[in-house]
Amino acid sequence: MILGILFALVPAVSATAEDGCDGDFAARLKCWTERSGDQVVTLTLDHALRLDGTKEGREQIVTAVAGRSERLEVQVPAGVSTGEGGTLLLVLADRERRLVDPDARIDRLSSSTLKEFTDVCTATRKPLCDLIGPGEPAQVSGETLINSRQVTEHRSHVAGSQGDTDSAVQKWLLPGTATVLALLLAALFVLVRRTHRPAVATATAAATPDPERTTRLRVTPHRRTPAPRSGPTRPAVVRTDLHPQGYVELDRVLYRALWAEPGQTPPPPGSRVDVAPEPDSDVLQAFPPAAGRHAHAR
Repeated sequence: MILGILFALVPAVSATAEDGCDGDFAARLKCWTERSGDQVVTLTLDHALRLDGTKEGREQIVTAVAGRSERLEVQVPAGVSTGEGGTLLLVLADRERRLVDPDARIDRLSSSTLKEFTDVCTATRKPLCDLIGPGEPAQVSGETLINSRQVTEHRSHVAGSQGDTDSAVQKWLLPGTATVLALLLAALFVLVRRTHRPAVATATAAATPDPERTTRLRVTPHRRTPAPRSGPTRPAVVRTDLHPQGYVELDRVLYRALWAEPGQTPPPPGSRVDVAPEPDSDVLQAFPPAAGRHAHAR
């Protein structure tokens, strides 16, 4: 059975299961990375991923992915068991791009798997390999890995500040979603009135893919035109490249942010920026720091 893997929120070309992203672990990993090109690909695990296929096939693609780990982001939601394949994907990703929910369950790697990927479990990856190596219980909780600072808490990329997660969602996500839906309805109404062709509405609805028939394997384009700076901002520290999206640290929590000055080169990790909520979105906008603030931080 093909296990579900969702690609979302990354600027990349579209792909479906019919495009050939099936087969064993090596074949699927190769397919996903080839479709991402030079862009970051986000893999969200919603089922355990088996580490199947031949040793030779796995070794070749894993070595290639390990050499460009900055282009891989792995998310493990609450209640999901990774399987050995999903655990290996976490090892391959950089620490900032291992997004794990505290209630996720990380399956341990067997002794034979660790031996097979000895060259991968070195340097910065070794602490994580030690934590998820053979032992009891058979699974490690997401909370344990978060406390060890080898992964980033999965919920921290939702816009908000320190405090109750439900309050943050209600404050940022729900109003933003309602506003977007209202704008889409208004745009459709204007289009119908201008063309005087009621059939346009029907054609638009027919062209919308049925979510029940949409494959669970996809890479979704994500582009935005940033709004000009308005209202109050807060200082934050860049933690991953903003090209144009990445992560910033605010009050010791990571948030996804969009570089709002396309005419300027995004600052490198470690730089200070000013951030503000982006209208109709749960993504923050990042601006050059205001005069008087230092441009770099630890």
